[in-house]
Amino acid sequence: MPRLLTAVLVLIVAAFAADRDLAGRFAGEWKSASSENGGTIQFVLDQQEGGVWRCALTFTLDGSEVKTVMREVKVQDGKIEVAYDFELQGTTLRSRLKGEWDGGAFRGKYETTVSDGSQQIDNGSWSASIKK
Repeated sequence: MPRLLTAVLVLIVAAFAADRDLAGRFAGEWKSASSENGGTIQFVLDQQEGGVWRCALTFTLDGSEVKTVMREVKVQDGKIEVAYDFELQGTTLRSRLKGEWDGGAFRGKYETTVSDGSQQIDNGSWSASIKK
């Protein structure tokens, strides 16, 4: 029994250490599945004291940079999920990105709704690798 407990603890510590390695600056692209829209995406992922993650994200839309207000950040077992708000034509929208680290980049899907979640506005894919 002590060996099993030790093995489980080692796996938990290794998982946290692997996630910590995902901190950094990332840059990539996003592409809408329902329109011709797409652009760049950039974010900084940072782990704070106590294992809490912080993320600052911007993206481009029609060639203009869009600033966001981060609402949620989760990083666990090589997976990321962030939710952020932004303004577009006087409406507050919320995007939720989900992705997985493949050893070279995060890749995943996103969905954008009005901020209360009552209406889907867009969805698509995104990817971002470590910015050099």
